[in-house]
Amino acid sequence: MSSHPELTRIEVIKRALPLVVANATVPLAGVVDTFVLGLSGDKSDLGGVALGGAIFSVFYWSFYFLRMGTTGLTAQADGAHDRAETQRILLRAAAIAVLLGLAVWLLRDAIAWAGFAVLQGAPDVEAKGADYLLARAWGAPAALATFALTGWLIGLGRNSATLAIYTVFSAINIGLDLWFVLGLGYGPGGVGAATAIAEWAGLLTALGFAAHALARQGGWASDVLNRASLLNPAAIGQMFNVNMNLMIRTWSLVIGFTWFANAGARQGTAILAGNHVLLQVITLWAFVLDAFAFVAETEAGRAYGRRSRAGLRRAVRLTGEPMFAAGAIFAVLTWIFGAQVLGILIEDAEARAAAIRYLPWCALVPFLGAGAWLMDGIFIGTTSGRILRNAGLATVVIYLIADAILAPAFGNHGVWMAFMLYYVARAGTLLVAYPSLERRIASTPTASATDAKPSA
Repeated sequence: MSSHPELTRIEVIKRALPLVVANATVPLAGVVDTFVLGLSGDKSDLGGVALGGAIFSVFYWSFYFLRMGTTGLTAQADGAHDRAETQRILLRAAAIAVLLGLAVWLLRDAIAWAGFAVLQGAPDVEAKGADYLLARAWGAPAALATFALTGWLIGLGRNSATLAIYTVFSAINIGLDLWFVLGLGYGPGGVGAATAIAEWAGLLTALGFAAHALARQGGWASDVLNRASLLNPAAIGQMFNVNMNLMIRTWSLVIGFTWFANAGARQGTAILAGNHVLLQVITLWAFVLDAFAFVAETEAGRAYGRRSRAGLRRAVRLTGEPMFAAGAIFAVLTWIFGAQVLGILIEDAEARAAAIRYLPWCALVPFLGAGAWLMDGIFIGTTSGRILRNAGLATVVIYLIADAILAPAFGNHGVWMAFMLYYVARAGTLLVAYPSLERRIASTPTASATDAKPSA
């Protein structure tokens, strides 16, 4: 197993920077989708992609555990210097990803039918949404396999590879968007096809980097394909347990953000639009700060694999310091320049006024959210699936209660107050569990056996 440089503040920043750029490419692809349709189509084209994308995203992000769980398990095996197990994790994760991706592809018609039965739109909007969704589904096996491969590479600390993978994806997606939509007039179906092709290109790039990483490890370990070890029930059970808990945790986050949008809708159309724009600002900062959380995942996992309490504390401190500093800087930038930027981006006067009015709440999120994202990274890296699941569910309950009390009393200010409490609760519920994580490091006989056991 290759050695790793000592973790320092400079090292954290160097490793986070490629991920900052890589994460920024994710929302960029969606922006370009909207841009090309806005230039060539009409409202039904945009509405169709919005509907079809919402349906597809339910499945797409529900399987994001393939990235998170793989990172944690890989980092732990890497920290324990178990080269064979590190490589088996790659094979197991890739196999699960391909099977799930094929299932989404095979069931694409049923998914479209069920999705449009729930999210109903005008007939032309639904038709164009189906065109997008059915084309996009052809990329599902590649997209989910890329989750597994990038999770493995991040677990090994190869963050520059992730930047290259998502750069290739974004460049091809943008180029094909322009060609298929503006050049050939394919509309929403063309947008879906462009994304699907880009996902296959991203997978090929990820496979190349995975092959390079394997070569740097000295090739496949002699016993990596040992059937008994590869299909070890305990290891597979642990992966299933971690991934299922992470899936439930992801659903809890989806519920929280969906509720925030619904709470804004109860305040009126202008406020709904203003809240939606501010949420995009929050999403941008979240993607950027998540880069530090990814480093935290890797370092916490390695410390857990080595059963090093000091290493875990060092990972928390050295990733947390730049994360909170960056969060504070982004908060100040949002506060100072947000109104000017919103004035340029929002044409509707009422929506613009609403966004500017509630901008101070939005500006708090990068700093308040830093704690939530840091704790997520620490517990994902240590594959503490049960804790993440329980904390996620508890956080949603806290948020819904807060919204039920504050929104009627203070209007949209109350909606935002509850949303701020949501971020504080996300960090607080995990912070309460942190001492037990340190105790587990000292008492766990293997890298993550505790989380593989049924809960008491």
